[in-house]
Amino acid sequence: MINWKSIHKNIMAADNILLTTHENPDGDGLGSAAAMWHHLRFINKNCRIINISKLPAEFDFLNKNKIFETYDPELHDNWISKVDLALVFDVGDFGRLRGIGEHLSEKNIYTVNIDHHPDTGKGKFSQDLIDTSAAATGEMIYNYLLFADAEFSLELCDGLYTAILTDTGSFRHNNTNEICHEIDIL
Repeated sequence: MINWKSIHKNIMAADNILLTTHENPDGDGLGSAAAMWHHLRFINKNCRIINISKLPAEFDFLNKNKIFETYDPELHDNWISKVDLALVFDVGDFGRLRGIGEHLSEKNIYTVNIDHHPDTGKGKFSQDLIDTSAAATGEMIYNYLLFADAEFSLELCDGLYTAILTDTGSFRHNNTNEICHEIDIL
C-alpha cells in the first residue's frame, strides 16, 4: 500500500508540474496523465503533459482541451527547467523518457515515478511510488485522488477509465483484480 502523504505534500508545494509517460504511450500512461492533469488544474496548479512521442490517434478523445504536447526541446526545455516537480506515469524504465528524462536529470528536477511495473531504472527517479499489485497505474492514481479528496469530473474519469480498461485488456487480462471492478468514479 502506497503512503500518498509525501507526494501529496510535494504536489501542494509545487507551482509548476510536468506530467509525462513513456515513449510510444499506451492508454494507462496517457489516461493517468490526463486524470492527474484535470485534478491539478482544478486545484489551480500550472501543469502540462509533455510526452516524447505523439499522442496516438485512438486516444484523441482524451485531448479535447489540447492537453497533450509532443516534446520539442526548443519549445519545452525552458519551461521544463522551471518545474518544481515531474510526475512520470507507467514508465517502467527511466530511459523510455528519452530527451525529457535527460533534461530532467540535467536540471536536477524532483521526479516521481508512479507505476505498477517494477522499476528497472533504480536511482534515476527522486522518488518511486510502485505498487506491483495494482492492475494499472490508473488504479494507483484513483487511490491518490481519493486520498487528495479530489473532485471527479467527467474528463478526469475518462482518463482513469481509459488507463484501467486498456491495461486490463477490457478486464480480460490476468492482472484484472477485484479493485478494478469496485472503483466508483462517478
